[in-house]
Amino acid sequence: MHETDLTFKDSDGNLVVIISSAYKKLYFHRQMNLENDEAAGVLIGERRGEHIIIRHISEPGQGDIRTRFSVNRKGRHHQLAVNQAFYASKGILNYVGEWHTHPEDVPSPSLLDLTSWKKNLTDPAPSILLIIGRRNIWVGKKLGNQIKALSLHTQE
Repeated sequence: MHETDLTFKDSDGNLVVIISSAYKKLYFHRQMNLENDEAAGVLIGERRGEHIIIRHISEPGQGDIRTRFSVNRKGRHHQLAVNQAFYASKGILNYVGEWHTHPEDVPSPSLLDLTSWKKNLTDPAPSILLIIGRRNIWVGKKLGNQIKALSLHTQE
């Protein structure tokens, strides 16, 4: 379990930071047992130039449709979480992407994930995409119609 922030870097050197408190909540939703359904939510954070800091997440709740191998984030509470963060932060915090879990140790996007993201995420600003596996996390960035995986950035 990470007690520090996680930092990822894209091929242009732009950073995505997941604040430890947000990562702890993501970590909690891992599908460690056969009875654990996929979970999903939105990422709430701030944009600092080309860098993105993920400060909060929305979590599964009423209205979401969840099975072992799929999730449909339909609950209104996800948008309400974004709205609340936006107003409380006087417009600094906003929607920056999406997350969901996969029941595998080392996750990667499925064809359905890629198709859905390309179809539904139309904001011209970059969107961050997270898949939480049992042991690892996959982090990607969607810009335009391209989705690229990010690499874990370590301090040197």
